[in-house]
Amino acid sequence: MTKSTLLRLLLCIHIFALAACSSKLQLPLYENSATSPASKTPGNREQSSDYLSIQYLGVGGHLFSYKGTQIMTAPSFSNPHFMFAGPFFPMSADKEAIDTYMPEASKVEMILVGHAHYDHLLDVPYVMQKHTPNAHVYGSNTTAHTLAPAVSADRIHALNEKMGDINQPGEWVYSSSGKVRIMPIKADHAPHIMGLKFMTGGYDEDLEDLPWHGFGWKEGQTLAFIIDFLDTDGSIAHRIFYQDAASQEPLGLVPDMGDNKSIDIAILCPAAFHQVDSYPESVVKNTQAQHFILGHWEDFFANDLSGQQRFVRLTDQDDFIERLEAAKPENSTWVLPALFSTQYFSANGELVE
Repeated sequence: MTKSTLLRLLLCIHIFALAACSSKLQLPLYENSATSPASKTPGNREQSSDYLSIQYLGVGGHLFSYKGTQIMTAPSFSNPHFMFAGPFFPMSADKEAIDTYMPEASKVEMILVGHAHYDHLLDVPYVMQKHTPNAHVYGSNTTAHTLAPAVSADRIHALNEKMGDINQPGEWVYSSSGKVRIMPIKADHAPHIMGLKFMTGGYDEDLEDLPWHGFGWKEGQTLAFIIDFLDTDGSIAHRIFYQDAASQEPLGLVPDMGDNKSIDIAILCPAAFHQVDSYPESVVKNTQAQHFILGHWEDFFANDLSGQQRFVRLTDQDDFIERLEAAKPENSTWVLPALFSTQYFSANGELVE
């Protein structure tokens, strides 16, 4: 690490600390956040209906369930303090936290990883070992190389060669049951602070061991995903757009899919949104979703997963909401989900109250 990089890192740590002191201790949910109370266990509606359910697991993690089929996006429960997330401190998954807060997920077929930073990938090996024994993981080449020491090769799928972009669709990848398909979209990761991005780069070969410190979890190629849940006749029951990092347009935007199926639900990322231009407007106008979910919104550094959450530091909550409200389609809805809360959807992304 060069001297200038170290000085910038120390400056950012100081700013992060000051921001934490001045941020809100509690973040009330907005009045239109139609979620059930925070709970590890979804309500009875999921057990006896054909609704799509989406449970927010924190950071980039969401658990999707539809007619007995489950997938998830990479969760993060370990969440070390930011003072211990740099290149000098050992870091490993907090297995006790994962076991405490991970909901029942034994039916999960796919785990989607948008990028390979520790707050998205650190917990994945243990989750796959203990909680999702039948799941395969899907992400970038760097994600695959990073996980290689801890996950068997037949459960890891690199998607760099299958990406689409705003100009053309990518390739569909199907779950083991064939009831879900995903398409990776080439995306980007916003700078963390003051135009600076940390943990950049990637890996071209399998690692011998999992990274032992935060800066060893390199970003790699950032991906967004289109997720289709399919009915028995092969028709698209629900189409979801997902990203776990704010992106600079046109990266992260959805191409014309050529099938006349619109985006029902779009999952956005408020964290560091002000570090790129036209976010969330670019994605909101591109997807034209019926419903928007704000993921990766809470200040996850050493947060108490059982308590109230505050908005991610150095991010203007009110500005993001105002811009989302101004850009979204007139009849669409949005929600800031409580940690571990579950939302239910009927056809076309209609939120079930």
